[in-house]
Amino acid sequence: MFTFRYFTFPSFFALLLLLSAPTTLPGESFRLAVSDLLADTVVFPLEELSGSDDLEVSMDSMGSLPALERLRSGAIDLAIMAFPKGSETPRSEFSIYPFAYAASIVVVNENNPLDEISLNRLAGIFGMSEEFNFTTWRDIGLSGWGSRKIKPVSSHSEESIALELFKHSVLFEGGGLKPSVDVLPEEEVITLLEKDPALISVLSRVPEESAAKVLLLALDDGSPAYGPTEDNIHFGDYPIRLTFSIVGPKSESRQLSQVLRTMWSDEMANQLKEKGFFALPETVRRKLIMDLDMDSSN
Repeated sequence: MFTFRYFTFPSFFALLLLLSAPTTLPGESFRLAVSDLLADTVVFPLEELSGSDDLEVSMDSMGSLPALERLRSGAIDLAIMAFPKGSETPRSEFSIYPFAYAASIVVVNENNPLDEISLNRLAGIFGMSEEFNFTTWRDIGLSGWGSRKIKPVSSHSEESIALELFKHSVLFEGGGLKPSVDVLPEEEVITLLEKDPALISVLSRVPEESAAKVLLLALDDGSPAYGPTEDNIHFGDYPIRLTFSIVGPKSESRQLSQVLRTMWSDEMANQLKEKGFFALPETVRRKLIMDLDMDSSN
């Protein structure tokens, strides 16, 4: 049986999924507490897991602090948590497994000659309180464009954290956008990008079948630039990402192994991609499952 109860939480840094064992049937069922951002993504693969004969799954939502306290007290089995860059992970207390990533994608029109850009230049385009203030494409090196103005736009959606993640990762102290930056629904931004080569925008996902070109991003002007591929995001080369990790006890169980296999399955990876998240690279997922198989055989 699969039960899902939905709650909403205001802070994206409080995003959390939890898996916990009811006290009435220890070791035979998991209860999941899922954030509003990821709930629709993980429901279907876990619903299928719950259809098995030996594991019952239910889903709830709760904040990160209560969840961590319950994890520490042994009241729950697993927590899938969002770890912003630079935050501490409780590795001394728990086992930490990779799960998925959110990212901010920077795009321009396909006719724009720009192929890559550094974070400090992005800050100078979008940020209000930055060291640089870039207003024309010539300011960032496109001399052939004369004094054509840069038109910064950001997409916004209640289902996406791309804008907040961009501000946290790129702008000074997570500061504000320039008043000239339009914030629009993502579908509208894609339409505008197809018409105007002077636009540059932040999106929540890699656009498909559009005239938008994804820019490679570099930490600074002297660093190599990387695109938002699963490998680049997982290994930390792409600089604007939010990590979701599975946090659990040091000891393992058969039920834990079942859940981890589902979290790293092809079906879950496809669900993540469909919702605009980035799954672990296939080779990484295969290696993690192989490690589970080896541990269970010992």
